[in-house]
Amino acid sequence: MNEQRLQTDILIIGGGAAGLNAAITARQAGLGVIVMDKAVIERSGHFAGGIDHFAAYLETGPDWDTSDAYLDFTARSSRGATDLSVVERVYCSELKAAIQRFDDVGCTLRRKDGTFFRTQSYGQPGPWWINFNGKRLKPLLAAAVRDAGCKILDRVVTADLLVNDGQVCGAAGFHIRTGIFYVVQAKAVLMTTGGTNRLFQNPTGLSFNIWMCPANTGDGEAMAFRTGARLANVEYLRMTVIPRGFSAAGLNALVGMGGKLINGKGEEFMERYDPLGMKGPRYKLVQGVLGELKAHRGPVYVDCRHLDPEALQHLLTTLGYDKDTLPDFFAQKGIDLGRDLLEIATSEGMQGGPNEVCGSGVKIDGDCATNIPGLFAAGNSADQCRSLHMAFTSGIHAGRSMSVFVGKNMKNAIPVPEYQVKDIRKRLFEPLEAERTVSWHEFEDVLQRILSEGMGPARSGWGMKIAWQKLADLEKWQNQVRAETYHDLCRTQEVYNMLTVARCMITAALHRKESRFGQCHYRLDFPETDDHNWLGQIAVNRAANGRIQAELVPLNQRPPADLGV
Repeated sequence: MNEQRLQTDILIIGGGAAGLNAAITARQAGLGVIVMDKAVIERSGHFAGGIDHFAAYLETGPDWDTSDAYLDFTARSSRGATDLSVVERVYCSELKAAIQRFDDVGCTLRRKDGTFFRTQSYGQPGPWWINFNGKRLKPLLAAAVRDAGCKILDRVVTADLLVNDGQVCGAAGFHIRTGIFYVVQAKAVLMTTGGTNRLFQNPTGLSFNIWMCPANTGDGEAMAFRTGARLANVEYLRMTVIPRGFSAAGLNALVGMGGKLINGKGEEFMERYDPLGMKGPRYKLVQGVLGELKAHRGPVYVDCRHLDPEALQHLLTTLGYDKDTLPDFFAQKGIDLGRDLLEIATSEGMQGGPNEVCGSGVKIDGDCATNIPGLFAAGNSADQCRSLHMAFTSGIHAGRSMSVFVGKNMKNAIPVPEYQVKDIRKRLFEPLEAERTVSWHEFEDVLQRILSEGMGPARSGWGMKIAWQKLADLEKWQNQVRAETYHDLCRTQEVYNMLTVARCMITAALHRKESRFGQCHYRLDFPETDDHNWLGQIAVNRAANGRIQAELVPLNQRPPADLGV
């Protein structure tokens, strides 16, 4: 089997928004960059098909349109799970550069008259969402990365990181079509592989018909964890509201433009669940839908019939930016949002930050660095960087930070440990060669059922311990998962990483003996939020004996009375 060896200053694993912005920034600093993505960077990651909103304060005059207001909102809405010093350095310091980056790549956030179309939702104190046409954003970013001279390894699945004497020095993987084995030596590595999807059963029964990108399966979190990096906020279950029977983004557009949730009795009900009503956080909207269905007041609908024609037309246009087929779904169902109610339901769960300003994943500091030298993280892979606005800014900031790190500390690259390369290659290709009896489909189906039953919107210590034992039983079959093609081999890597993240998720959730963020972490045995004892992050890491250990890390503590959203 062919093998290729490459060297670079910076290796970026994941070609989404964060990874591509980091690549451009590092190249501007004169460094060599390799981007490794298991898809093609023109259409990979969470917003592969497009996106329609970016969160930003613009300092136009009102008190709500300032960095202070953003940090205050983040402190209140993240309830101790976000480090404000990191947000200030990563997001606030890079926001203007991020907005400029949109212009630089040819996908401006502005309308033709130079103004911004702004909407308000999810508890924001003002209209921070900038609505824009991001249909071509990903290809335009990719073109800028290629034009900058970065080397791109499309369709290369990263199997694991390489570590020499406690410092990350590269990674190894394979090409999903040719099987070529790649070993990349790097002075610094950035993890930008997105969040963890496909962990939970899908309401449609179709594992790949999900809210977020089905190729994002916790690969970065799992690889970083195996090197000894800390993960944070991984206990939270993230869900959204979707059209019933069709997983698609669009809730922000529906809410931001003035859509209302009503139950089967025709009642608006969100004020029962949050004083902000329809302007409340996403998890509160999910909680409201689940609550109405549980109380037998369903079905639940989105009502847009009261919107004026101009607002309705804008809504219909932007709903197609995220997922082309959503307007097709409406057409095939005969749904006219100006005339009809749209029945909605809750999506499948995913492991992710509980709201738009609270991330989940590899724990980073203000330089986007982890606790492992040479390893950085950004975007939805990182614990501070949820959503597009943080993916852009954290990518730019990580590119700057890695450039400084390499310039100060890495005159020469650290040698790649050959025994690790050998071990990774052996483990990676074994499913192709051995006689095995389990397909990755079967393995994933069982994993999803275990997580859905034991780690869903209502959890208990008893149920999570049973889920843990079932994962242990499932793990016994891991060496029986077969791959008949290189594409199958990619899927075996994904389920391997999903299992690792699932174990981390249960460990963190068991450690947090309280409930927080509604259904994101609701424990039947500890139903109250306990700010006195649990205000902060649960960080997990791999101990020397291989076990997962968890601890509470207090962050930016505020008196409970100051925490509201």
